[in-house]
Amino acid sequence: MKSLALKLNKRFYYGWFIVFISALALMFSAPGQTYSIMVFVDHYIEELGYSRGVLSAGYSVATTVSGLLLIFIGKFTDRFGQRMMMIIVVILLALTTFYNSFVMNIYMIFLGFFLLRYFGQGSMTLIPNSLVPQWFEKRRALAISISGYGNLLSTLFVPLFNVWLIQQIDWQNAWRFWGVSLLVVFLPLVILFVINRPEDIGIQMENEHGSDEDVKASLERMEKASWRLEEAIRTKEFWFVGLMSLIVPMFTTGITFHWLEMMAEPIGRTADARATAAFIVGLIAFPFAIMPFVAKILIDKYPVKRVFMVTLSMILFSMGWLAFFVHDTASAVMFILFYGLAVSIQGVALNTLWPDYYGRKYLGSIRGAATVFMVIGSALGPLPFGVVHDALGTFVPVIIGMMVMTIIAIFLTLSINKPEKKILEK
Repeated sequence: MKSLALKLNKRFYYGWFIVFISALALMFSAPGQTYSIMVFVDHYIEELGYSRGVLSAGYSVATTVSGLLLIFIGKFTDRFGQRMMMIIVVILLALTTFYNSFVMNIYMIFLGFFLLRYFGQGSMTLIPNSLVPQWFEKRRALAISISGYGNLLSTLFVPLFNVWLIQQIDWQNAWRFWGVSLLVVFLPLVILFVINRPEDIGIQMENEHGSDEDVKASLERMEKASWRLEEAIRTKEFWFVGLMSLIVPMFTTGITFHWLEMMAEPIGRTADARATAAFIVGLIAFPFAIMPFVAKILIDKYPVKRVFMVTLSMILFSMGWLAFFVHDTASAVMFILFYGLAVSIQGVALNTLWPDYYGRKYLGSIRGAATVFMVIGSALGPLPFGVVHDALGTFVPVIIGMMVMTIIAIFLTLSINKPEKKILEK
C-alpha cells in the first residue's frame, strides 16, 4: 500500500486520491442520511401503519443517542487512524442496511434508525471530514469543497434513485442493494488507497520538498499547533460555533424528513408528484458545484465569522420563503436552490474552521465532539415538524420558531475569533 501510494505520488499528489476516496465515503453515507431514509419512511407509514409523529419521535431519539455516542468514533479515529476506522464503519453500515431490510415492528425500526444514523450520517461523515485536512493546509478549503462533491451527487440523485429502486425491487431489497454496494464497491477502495496522513509515507503535506528531518519537523509543528479536546472545549468558540452549526441540520433534517408531505399541497400526492418532490429536495446540494470557486474567492479570503453571518442571513430568508411563498413547483425549486447555496458555503467554512482553529492531531476527537451538535440538531428537527403537523395540519409555526433561533445565531457570530492556545498554557 505504501509503495503504491509513493508511486502514485510521483505523478500526482496523493492527497488528491484521499480527496476522491473521501468524496466516495460521503456518497456512500447515503443509507444513513435523511434524504435517503425519508423515502423508506413513507413505506413504513403505508405498509406497517405507523403515524408520522411516532416515526418522527423515534427518529429524533435514535439520532440524539447516536450523536451523543459519536464522540467515541472520534476518539477511536485519533487512536487507530482514519483508515482502520473507515474499514470497520463501512462493514458495520453494510450490516445495518441488511438489518433494516428485515424490520417488522416499531422497535426494530427505531433500532434501525439508530444504527443508520450512527454509522451512516455520523461516522461516515466524521471520518472523511477529519481525513482530508490531514493532507492539506494551503489548499484546505479547496480540497474539502471538492470532497464535498460526493455529498452533492448523493443528495442530488439518491432520493429519486431510492424511489425508482423501491418501485423496481421493493423497499426490503433496496436496503440490501445498499449493503452489497458498500461491501463490493467501496470497501476494497478503502483498503487499497486510504492512508492516514502524508507523514505516514514519508512525504510532507502538499508535496513540499524536504528531507526526513523536514518531515519530522512537520510532525512537531502539528503537535504544537494541535489542541486536545479538553483544551478546545474550554474556549467559547467551540461552543458558539457548535450551537450555530446545530441550526442547519435541525432545519434541513426536519424539512427533508417530512418533505413529501410538505410538498403534497403545492405539488400533489400522485406517484409522479412524489417523484418530482424527491427530485426537488435533491437539488439542495446542487449549489455545492460552485464551492471550489467560492472556497478560493470567499472562504479563504474573509474571516469565518463574516462568512457565517452572511450564510445565516441567507438561511433566515430561505426559511421565510418556505413558510409563506412556496405554492408551486417553481417556488419550491427557488427555495431549495437558495437554501442549498447558503448551506453549502457554511458547510465548507465549518469543515475548514476546526483544523484551522484547533490543529490536526486531535481533529478526530474534536470533530467527534463538535458533530454532537449537528447530530442533535438532526435529531430535534423531525419531531417538532411531525408533532405540530399532526396537531395543526401545518408546518409554518415550527419554521417561524427556527427563524427566531437563526436570528440569535447571527448575533453569536460577532464574538467568534481564532483562539490562542498559549493563553491556556500559562
